[in-house]
Amino acid sequence: MPKVGCCQRGMLLMILAGNDLLEEVREQFARQKNKFPRRGALDYPKVIDGWIGSLEAFLLPYVTAGANAADGIGHLTMHDTEHVGRVRQVAANLVSQSDSIDLTPFELTLLLIAVYLHDIGNVLGRSGHERQIHQVLTLAGTPLTIDTIEYATAKQIAGVHGGIVAGSKDTISTLPERTAVSGENVRPRLLAAILRLADELADDPARANRVQLAAETLPPGSVVYHVVAAGLHSQMPDVATREITLKFTFSDPGLFKKKLGKGTGKVHLLDEIFARSMKVFEEARYCSRFMRPYLEFERVKVDIMIHDDQLLPLHDIVYTIAEHGYGDHRSSIYDMAPELLAYKGNGKLTAAYLKKLIAAAQEARG
Repeated sequence: MPKVGCCQRGMLLMILAGNDLLEEVREQFARQKNKFPRRGALDYPKVIDGWIGSLEAFLLPYVTAGANAADGIGHLTMHDTEHVGRVRQVAANLVSQSDSIDLTPFELTLLLIAVYLHDIGNVLGRSGHERQIHQVLTLAGTPLTIDTIEYATAKQIAGVHGGIVAGSKDTISTLPERTAVSGENVRPRLLAAILRLADELADDPARANRVQLAAETLPPGSVVYHVVAAGLHSQMPDVATREITLKFTFSDPGLFKKKLGKGTGKVHLLDEIFARSMKVFEEARYCSRFMRPYLEFERVKVDIMIHDDQLLPLHDIVYTIAEHGYGDHRSSIYDMAPELLAYKGNGKLTAAYLKKLIAAAQEARG
């Protein structure tokens, strides 16, 4: 059972304690319907549960294929039922780790709805998918039968998980900090930041098409994305230490000795991991701006384990991305993680240097 109490503003203080978002909404609805609009006249858990079932049957299984067909430029990592479930799990984890976050039952309801809305627009193509949510629900015949303003609010929260508004990536700022929805107080920016960070941390091996990856039949421009997803087995936020840990494991050292397809070009896997971890850091810092004082992240710790073909450790790369010095903006991974600049007391860790380190380790092993 969740811990429940009252905060200074008289709102419900809720700690999920690892519970699922839908289960928490269901428990809160059963215990105190008066915390929902119209004192619980609408059975929100029942309506949302049925709607999720419709999405999982008629829409979510086709999002990835739809995006690939619409864009025609590659093979998107999976945006299916499992990915949405992972976002739902990470969002619950983030909320459960805060001792002071005070999401009301209705805010949790909107967050859950936004989780399921955020990526469905991809079925019509990735470009501007954040603005295609309503169109897709209408075309798929899977409308959500709640009040229009409530649905519109959840859609707005889902619609700022990425993209650009008026030429700026600062999409969350377009939402109000606080607003009233169906007579209930709601904080759209806080909910949007939780969703956006959960989505960023929801990459895992399940998003990679392992069969096509192993068979080398993926479109060339998609290869590196699936390789990174297949190797990224853990993304763990720790609210107490304000740190996010990324753990990669690769059992083919040859992946680091060649360039892999990305878009219309090719990149080294190490450079792509550097870029991926920098993006996690930037997203974490950005979302923290809207989650304070309940949630804030200052560092991203990265661990890249490279095994040989017998699954024995060959080389382990560990670095931490954080702000240094006065705090002026830096865009280089070597500025943000200085240990990479003089790696193991030698030179800068580059793809070429790593290739030499792997070769030396393989030679020493015989």
